[in-house]
Amino acid sequence: MDKMTASSMRNYNRKQVFNAIYHQRQLSRQQIAEMLHLSLPTVTQDLRCLEEAHLIERNGFFQSTGGRKSVIYSCVSNTRVAIGVQIQKYYLRIVAVDIYGSILRREQVDLEYAHDPEYYRTVAQRIDQFVRSLNLSAKRILGVGIALMALLSRDRQTVTKSVLLGETSATLADFKEWIHYPCQLFHDSEASANAELWLSPGITDALYLGLDHHLNGMLIVNGKLHVGKEYTGGLVEHMTLYPDGRPCYCGKKGCLTRYCSAGLLFDEQGSEPFFQRLRSGDPEATKAWQSYTHDLAMAIGSMYALLDCDIILGGTVARHMVDSDLRQLQQAVRSNSLYAPVSDFISLGHSDVDICACGAAIPYIAEFLENV
Repeated sequence: MDKMTASSMRNYNRKQVFNAIYHQRQLSRQQIAEMLHLSLPTVTQDLRCLEEAHLIERNGFFQSTGGRKSVIYSCVSNTRVAIGVQIQKYYLRIVAVDIYGSILRREQVDLEYAHDPEYYRTVAQRIDQFVRSLNLSAKRILGVGIALMALLSRDRQTVTKSVLLGETSATLADFKEWIHYPCQLFHDSEASANAELWLSPGITDALYLGLDHHLNGMLIVNGKLHVGKEYTGGLVEHMTLYPDGRPCYCGKKGCLTRYCSAGLLFDEQGSEPFFQRLRSGDPEATKAWQSYTHDLAMAIGSMYALLDCDIILGGTVARHMVDSDLRQLQQAVRSNSLYAPVSDFISLGHSDVDICACGAAIPYIAEFLENV
């Protein structure tokens, strides 16, 4: 291996200092030196450079242990910000995400999708207005990630199919013509699962199942998203649950999405009323829930039989589920299969309503942290 130059060694040490502060959240100069086995003068110089670059800041003092109080160093969480956009048929949601993946600001814009320049121009205008509301300089905006209910080409440049948005030949260039920041496209299930991975980095192998009005799923293998041969990442929502069952928007019958999407329980105006009725024992809501979870258990049982991995439930329905719901769901899976696992294998994902938009922004954060 080539010997490191003095300059590359300084850059390496500085990155190590930043990473230590980033992961520990709060550290003193002495703690950094001991953790990284660096001299105090080296750490002092690195801290000065990171402060000048507005990457870290002094954040008070640690409690004294008898001597002089140590300065607390923390990352400037909004030193860089990424924008995530989730595009739905009749609206879009925009979020700003800091370097920890936390949502700083969010907004919903009522805007019906249309494959024409006026739509893309309006989207860009709303993004610009949103960015201005953050009161940050443009150089601190890393980019814009756009999540679509659509299949994409492997290079993410072209929408290959989107029944839910309407037949469209949209391309990344349609957005880039108007958006004044770096931008890229994502399948919505990929974005949601990506956020789940970021927020729960201990995940190794799992199937993420988004229980939204339009069901979606994504396989995670060895801590990474499995994008698949054609960059669809799989279309679990179109697995056949009941042959010759309910008609699906894809043209088939009996697809999983026609039995396990959130729309079977409530409309897009809100989920709160249904779950309030369910928890209060309303017979109609209880019957609907029992039918829904019966079909969901059947689907999960088949998925587990094939994949033998944990199942993570996300989306609107999962946000309202409690521990007793998971226990009943797992028991239903076990009662339908002799080979179902004894250990718990179904868990709830992160519940933020903007998990999809957040996941579209996170790749820019990850890239920034890799190259800081």
